[in-house]
Amino acid sequence: MGVFSQQLDNPGFKCRVFLAVLESVVLKAQTSLSDYTKENMQKLFWKGKRGKTISATETPFKTEDEFERFVLSTKEILSDIFILKRQVRAGRDIPDMVGVDQDNRAVIIENKNKPVDEEILPQIMRYAVWAETHQDTIRAWWLEAEDRPDDLEIDWDRLQIRLIVLAPSIKPTVPKLVGKLGYAVDLVEIKKFSVGSDDIIVVNQLESPAEEARTPAKGMAVYDKEFYKERRNPRSVDLFFEMEAELERIVKKKGWNLEAKFNAYYAGFKHGFFNVFGVHWAGTKSIEIFVKLPKSKFGKARRLCPYPCEYNERWKQLTVRATENLKPKRLIPVLQLAHDSLVGEHPVD
Repeated sequence: MGVFSQQLDNPGFKCRVFLAVLESVVLKAQTSLSDYTKENMQKLFWKGKRGKTISATETPFKTEDEFERFVLSTKEILSDIFILKRQVRAGRDIPDMVGVDQDNRAVIIENKNKPVDEEILPQIMRYAVWAETHQDTIRAWWLEAEDRPDDLEIDWDRLQIRLIVLAPSIKPTVPKLVGKLGYAVDLVEIKKFSVGSDDIIVVNQLESPAEEARTPAKGMAVYDKEFYKERRNPRSVDLFFEMEAELERIVKKKGWNLEAKFNAYYAGFKHGFFNVFGVHWAGTKSIEIFVKLPKSKFGKARRLCPYPCEYNERWKQLTVRATENLKPKRLIPVLQLAHDSLVGEHPVD
């Protein structure tokens, strides 16, 4: 279960978070949600290399609207999703956001500015059924969107469903139960801590137990060479897998706690909920190395990068065109910068 802590992109923010101490207790399945919420309160401490420790105070969002506006304004949280609509009618429900992601999925997002328990399950199941039976509506929203990204292709005949629940806390029994739904479901806890006028956001993706996680989501594709060669240039597919394998060797050698994940458009190395870097398709033939970084770090990254690179504002990432001459090892300083920016393992005072 990964925990992500990072300061907002604020030039005046001098301190660097690197130690998140989570004070919680092991709970039995019958523990009530109110008891869980009280007992699972977190404390966050910052500790610099000189030994100075600063305590951060948890500051809950005041309203659900404030929570939703924060999620939308903090692009790193939903960095792989293009939002199509907000607050739309879906049968008797009103999902907070509907979008599409880089894995050819319609995404239904539910924001809850309160603790979540098992009562969320029938609600998100209704969302999934609505999305499956209203794909023409979602497609129409996509076609109507004036700012839809040119580098995002949707195969509407193979559209899958993804559900996301964002909340300050989620009862421990919920991840076990969502594994039975047969859909891709992300359960994400978001907490806000404050030190003076600065905010620290802790994002924690809850994982289903291993035995439950084996239940495949409906229609999930197998992303092997055959899958890509049906859709991409075969020679480029070989290069795609070579780049992914070299990045994986770098991850193992550096000892980074990142997991490789393939989808229709990229192979990414993830820390919990977030991509750190990877290789993606920029067409049927072209591929690129992508590195997730806030724009404030692009100047430094460009100086570290030995190859021409660009910054993609929409997806918040640096990109480098991958060719047979590109050596991923030479990108290690840039990959390290992205890793440390997200995971925070190399703090400074």
